[in-house]
Amino acid sequence: MQSLKIFLPTALAAISVMPLRGGVPADVQSLGRALTDMGDYSGDCRYEVLLPTSRRPVVYEIGMFSRAAAGDTLAPAEYVIDWAVDKDGNSSRGFSAYAGGNHYRFRGDRLQEYHYADDPVPFAPRGSVDGGVQNNAQFADLLPQYIGRRLEDMAADSTYRCEYHPDKTVNGRRCIVVDGVRSFGGVDALEFVYAFDRETLLPVSADFEANPGQIGEQTITATYTYPATRIRPFGAITENALIDAYADAFGNFRESDFRLDNMPGRKLPEFSVPTVTGERYTHHKDDSFASPVIIAVLDSETGSAGATVDALRRAAETMPMQTVLILAFISNDIDAIEALTGPCREGEHILMSARGLARDCGVTATPVVIICDRDATVKEIVNGFNNDLSDVVIQKTVTSAAN
Repeated sequence: MQSLKIFLPTALAAISVMPLRGGVPADVQSLGRALTDMGDYSGDCRYEVLLPTSRRPVVYEIGMFSRAAAGDTLAPAEYVIDWAVDKDGNSSRGFSAYAGGNHYRFRGDRLQEYHYADDPVPFAPRGSVDGGVQNNAQFADLLPQYIGRRLEDMAADSTYRCEYHPDKTVNGRRCIVVDGVRSFGGVDALEFVYAFDRETLLPVSADFEANPGQIGEQTITATYTYPATRIRPFGAITENALIDAYADAFGNFRESDFRLDNMPGRKLPEFSVPTVTGERYTHHKDDSFASPVIIAVLDSETGSAGATVDALRRAAETMPMQTVLILAFISNDIDAIEALTGPCREGEHILMSARGLARDCGVTATPVVIICDRDATVKEIVNGFNNDLSDVVIQKTVTSAAN
């Protein structure tokens, strides 16, 4: 098993954790608060799951990096979690990452990504941030910031009975230990024991017994280690940093891997984007068009947006064949968009919140005009605004339709 320290950029060096300032936390709640606020953290973990029907536990080897996400309303931490498992002779590995409203998870042969700016629903389904993808990534609950939040919740939840031991020996180490039971209707649903280093608050171990004494009993043991060559935190968990760390996953399994300069000759990626009238315009991967389509990716806050709309409308009106014009704004300010476009005209679609479409097409600056044929193949790209935009679009659309 290659650990996280191998996958992350080699420039990341070892770190040290400073002893606590202000002494040992006095109770569960204050311990939870201290963990939630923990800054840069990195460590490895051996995670064992044992079921009553199994002779041997399933063992995961996990590498972790996290830091408290101050001011982030979606998650208590930004993180990178790398894991590997060998089960019944079959090995698999994956990773999860979150920072600044962007979440990535890779398992098997699928890389999923979620971006709050494109679609906030997965981050707070039914209005619940706790249920969001960023907070339910595999093994996220092993991170100290997430453990801290759980301890704070336990202190305020009557279903938990907790005991706090500020100085207890665990495997020869002086630790803070929190143990207890969670019960519902007089039935124990969970027994738990957390141990933390007394000097640094780094997690040492966590043990859970779910549904103790019942058919569905499950035992989980997490043992943390801190090798000498610990990972230094990312300066920032950015997409580029993750691509460097997981080049294979992003290069071979990313579903949105287009760059603007390699779009011509490729199929237009599928998308489903809201219109300014409250509907959705959806294009599936295998869909074709009844006529050539001109897609303009725009930003209502860019000074050339209005002139681009006017030029493309002139081009569509004077085109020698029927065309469809899609005005796709990455912004979601309906008033600003409608101030630029006015009413939607025949043969037009005006879209908003089209950041996902822009990203999938590799658009990094607006305006960009994408010209597609009836087979939904991208034929031409016009990047940026110029005074001849209308004539250029007409010429490129006509030439594309003739080929």
